[in-house]
Formats: sequence, structure tokens, C-alpha cells
Amino acid sequence: MFNRLFLFEIFTSRLLIRDTSLSVVEQLLLASLEGDRKEVDAKTVKKAFSFLPDPDSPNVNPYDGLEKNSVAVIPVNGMMTKYSYWWMPGCDELADMIRQADRSSNIAGTILLFDTPGGTTNAVIQLEDALRNRVKPCLALIDGLCDSAGLYAASLCDEIYAVNRMCEAGSIGTYARIIDTGEAEKKWGYRIEYIYPPESKFKNLPVREALEGKPERLIREMLTPYAIHFQNIIRENRPRMDTSVEGILEGRVFYAYEAIENGLIDGLMNLNQAIDRVRLLAEQKKSFYSQLNI
Repeated sequence: MFNRLFLFEIFTSRLLIRDTSLSVVEQLLLASLEGDRKEVDAKTVKKAFSFLPDPDSPNVNPYDGLEKNSVAVIPVNGMMTKYSYWWMPGCDELADMIRQADRSSNIAGTILLFDTPGGTTNAVIQLEDALRNRVKPCLALIDGLCDSAGLYAASLCDEIYAVNRMCEAGSIGTYARIIDTGEAEKKWGYRIEYIYPPESKFKNLPVREALEGKPERLIREMLTPYAIHFQNIIRENRPRMDTSVEGILEGRVFYAYEAIENGLIDGLMNLNQAIDRVRLLAEQKKSFYSQLNI
């Protein structure tokens, strides 16, 4: 069910995700470890990734086969991870899709369709690069949830809309999830000692101290710097956001109608309206550059 890269990322990264959603992943992991595994044939895998660029044709832009003035709709669903697993593309692949859509002469712009509780800090690296370096309009459209890492990415789009006033946005912040395996090791008869030489006295120290009930170093050295970075990203990309609202930059989640009032998102819009909006922004951009004779 899970590949090694997925497991490595989940259990080694700082997390930009709502805690209730991570517990679902952990339940799936436990089911997998207890033997609930299913074999998946190659045809099923290919079908699951049918909307991705064909890896056997790396020089062919899949968007070039669409009609002129098309709008690419790219889903950002489920838990956001850097790497793909068999039923879900990772954010690195989504970033490549954004880049290919941006390069195609047949694409007016892009819509990122969000329904995600967030993900890992590694997931947003290439996604941020693709969104910062695009030249065409890109809208974020929330159809469900756009929390934590999802909002991080959405803030890099030109505008953010929700399809329903009861969609959710927020959960700005980061945290770490540490599992103390000591009791489980005792149950199975293991006693494990971790030995560090004086030359490596700071290795894993934040986590070691946290397991001893002293999380201050972990917070100071790992969590707070990224939380501040996240807050600054949102401040930069959402300048009309009302920072006086309690908890808006500290993890609070809002329904869409509240997020609109607070400047966290721009309004309500369905998919057809979002497509029209992207085309309008593309025309405005063309008009602007034509006036400059560029």
C-alpha cells in the first residue's frame, strides 16, 4: 500500500497538516502492517495516473493537444507529499504539470482544485518553485478543504476562491509528531540503547530531549523557524488579510464565508466561473503587455 519514499517523508518531515487527517494515514499504515495488502496490476496503476504526463514521452507536452485558450485544471487532493504513491501523484509531479501547462501555447492559464488537509514541508518545495516562476494566470479553487500546506500553495496563486461558503481554509502552522517506541520495544523484549560520541553530541538532540519531556529545543530550532516562514509567506501573498483576527496566522481554521471576511480568500465561485476568470485574467495580461509593445 505504501512505498518507502512515502513512509520516509511522513515520519521524517515537519508537518503542515491538520492532525485529524494524519491519524487517517496512520490507521491505513497499521492496516497495511497487519496484512491488509492488495496486489495492484500495471493497468490499474496506469489508469490511476492517466491525467499525468506520459513518462514514456518526456518531450511531448500533453497540453499541446488541447484546443486554443483551454484552461488546465489540476487537482490537489488528499495528503500532500513530495513523492507519488501508486494511487496519488506527489507535489513534484503536480509542479511539473503546472510548468507544462504554463509552457503550452494552447493553455490560457491554470486552476488548482484543492481538497486537502495539507501535508509535509517537503511537499511544497517544487510546487512553490513552479507557481513563482509561471507566466500565466493561476487560480486556486477550494472544493472542500484547503488547510495548512494547501493554503501555503494556494497563496502563491493569483486569487483564491471557494465553491461553497462552508468550505474550509486555514490551519497555518507546523508541528512535529514523535512516536515513543519504548513501551512497544519492552513488550517485544527489546532493549535498545542509542550511543552518541562527543563529536556528535547534537545529533538528534531536539528529538531526544523532546522524548525526555523537554521539547523546547525542538520548538526553538525546528518548528518556530518554519512557522515564522509560513506566516511570512501568507503575509506576503495575502496582503489584504486581517492579521488582527485571533488565530488567523496561528492555526485557526475558517469556513469560506469567514475566510472571505478576513481576506484569507477572495470569494465564492464555481468551476465554470473560475475558468472564465482565468481566461479574463489572461486577456488582461495580453492587453497590458501589448500596450508596452512587448
